[in-house]
Amino acid sequence: MGCDSGGPYFLMQTYRQIDLSAWTRVGEGYNGQAFISEAYPGKLLKLVRGTLASAEKVEQELYASREALAAGIPTPRVYEIVRDGRDHGYLSERIDGKKSFSRLCADAPERIPEYAALMARYGHELHALPIPVSRYVPSLKAVLREAVDFAPFLTPAQRSRLAALVDGMADTGTVVHGDFQPGNLILSRNKPYWIDLGWLCVGDPVMDLAHLYKMMMEDSVIPVVQDLTHMSREQMMTFWQAFAKAYTGREDISALEQELRPYAALDVVRTYFFHPNENPPFLAFCKERVDSDLRSL
Repeated sequence: MGCDSGGPYFLMQTYRQIDLSAWTRVGEGYNGQAFISEAYPGKLLKLVRGTLASAEKVEQELYASREALAAGIPTPRVYEIVRDGRDHGYLSERIDGKKSFSRLCADAPERIPEYAALMARYGHELHALPIPVSRYVPSLKAVLREAVDFAPFLTPAQRSRLAALVDGMADTGTVVHGDFQPGNLILSRNKPYWIDLGWLCVGDPVMDLAHLYKMMMEDSVIPVVQDLTHMSREQMMTFWQAFAKAYTGREDISALEQELRPYAALDVVRTYFFHPNENPPFLAFCKERVDSDLRSL
């Protein structure tokens, strides 16, 4: 992943092996699992699985999280990287009584508009925070330029169009979460915490809005995405509409959605860059999504 400071630097050391039998699993997400242990009071183990479990990727998230906390982003403290066999994870501060916004919506569907509006408020606060470009918090535009060059499913015309879109993005010095969605915002005693900061960048928050739009409106037909958010397609669409109205302060969000479509295509390209997969059906899926978002304009 590129950045303005000359590229990331990963320590790539050998980390402490843990005995997972001493830990109790308390949660499971799309890419990992969460555990607690009496031997580590006040701490949570996030163990990453599969293609994201390398030391390099876990280092990226841990050090980005530390820089986020230093910049004033409300996020749990992170302590050290550990491993279970070949898979890596890290120990972080355990936030008692927490629930993600996805879980809050699933538990009380009638309150989805309320929670969406609250996420919009916290999103505004996040996107107003300044943060310096660093080894672990790169320039969003630098990442996107590299992602556009990398994607094998783009036509030359699409590559040129998306590159121009990146070049035209605002040069802000503020936070972009990267994986901006209700599963990555938790609430404990009315205090918010942002989690899963491995894609943290410096740049235009339009990419966070596009990521949420794509997930809640375009990807909500996919069963695994419904499982990830704990919401049905209709509930996800309701969440997006309430969020967008609260974030923009406008009742009519059709112009915003039209504006976000090319950025949604760019989000597909960025996601592929972080999680490349040469499986033909997956490549075809990425191509179809990019074609659809750019064709609609």
